[in-house]
Amino acid sequence: MAGAKADIPVQDEGVEGRQGMPDRDSVLAALVADGQSLVHDQLPDLIGLAETVATVARDDPRHPAGLVAALIRVRTLLIDQLRTEAGIVHPLIRLGGSPMLADMIRGIQAGQAEIERELDRMLSMTDGLKPPPDVTPSWAALYVAIGVMADRIRRRHALARTDVYGPLVAEA
Repeated sequence: MAGAKADIPVQDEGVEGRQGMPDRDSVLAALVADGQSLVHDQLPDLIGLAETVATVARDDPRHPAGLVAALIRVRTLLIDQLRTEAGIVHPLIRLGGSPMLADMIRGIQAGQAEIERELDRMLSMTDGLKPPPDVTPSWAALYVAIGVMADRIRRRHALARTDVYGPLVAEA
């Protein structure tokens, strides 16, 4: 699932009121696959590009200090989130729940908020991902790639909040 849009199977029949809605197991699998792609494919490439740009632009005062560290932090936070989701929360959901599930989901949601704050910080340090007009093509490409990655993470979090975690926390 390297693309920006998850390919989630839709449930044809099932619980009344859920026809045409994604099957929860399919959404869980899509979230894990997309998260794995982010942390193992997209973010390492993006961090490498950011390191290259930082090296080339080290004497340019317009280059945002701390961008590489922010990308590494986002990756680390996503890895932690994925471990909790795939290793604990998603199996509990598939098994029908647990008394501690709502608290664990709230913890994941807090982690999502922390990731989104880091994304906002990157947007701030890059002037809204607008590169200066005379920078190298790799610098401009870095900003585009950060925008794609940030949108992808935000969509992933929105899907988790609306289709998976939100209803479960509301039930608790």
